[in-house]
Amino acid sequence: MSDINWDQLAEKAALQTDAMFNKEIASLCSLKTPEVELFIKESSISNENALKTLKIINDATLANNQKAATISNIKNGVDFLVKIASKIV
Repeated sequence: MSDINWDQLAEKAALQTDAMFNKEIASLCSLKTPEVELFIKESSISNENALKTLKIINDATLANNQKAATISNIKNGVDFLVKIASKIV
């Protein structure tokens, strides 16, 4: 019986999870999956923080200055938004 490479298996699972996350975000934002992958990579934001950032942007109950203040407290949240905005502009 061969040994199982647990590190390789965990890395593969993480990559599959990231790919599914990126695909889901892309569908919600009308972006292509490679674009989302690039935005996340370039801004060094975690999937969790990317999701937090997008949820804040989508929160209709917050004023823009409240959104800005909240996002500025999320690690790499502003960088992530700048990458997305650069695609639009």
